[in-house]
Amino acid sequence: MEFVPGSTAKNWISQLNPADFDAKTREFGQIFGEKLGKLHRGGLIHGDLTTSNIILRDDDLQKMTFIDFGLSSQGKVTPEEKGVDLYVLERAVISTHDKCAALIEGLMEGYKKADGKQFVAVEKKLNEIRLRGRKRDMIG
Repeated sequence: MEFVPGSTAKNWISQLNPADFDAKTREFGQIFGEKLGKLHRGGLIHGDLTTSNIILRDDDLQKMTFIDFGLSSQGKVTPEEKGVDLYVLERAVISTHDKCAALIEGLMEGYKKADGKQFVAVEKKLNEIRLRGRKRDMIG
């Protein structure tokens, strides 16, 4: 274990200047998405992605550190598992951050860049998972 100096992504986002909020959150999302895509491509599912489980080492976006792998899984990773990881993250971002559209758009751009071969399959699964989530919300 090691101490990682820096802010959580959640705190970093909450302290952004409103004037460049969308640009900064999009940039954050792109970097986050690219790192997550590499993590998935390497056969690792985080399982509990939130902006509280990311530390920006020395408050530098390029030094993003994933923490809390307690719910992670490793091995051959399917598009369904990747989609669930993205869905959990998306729901966490939406429930934590008021203005998050640019962050989520950037996230998907970065993810596509890192895991381009599987992106279409993962995006398709993510959309299916979103529909299942909406159905569950409607039914109860």
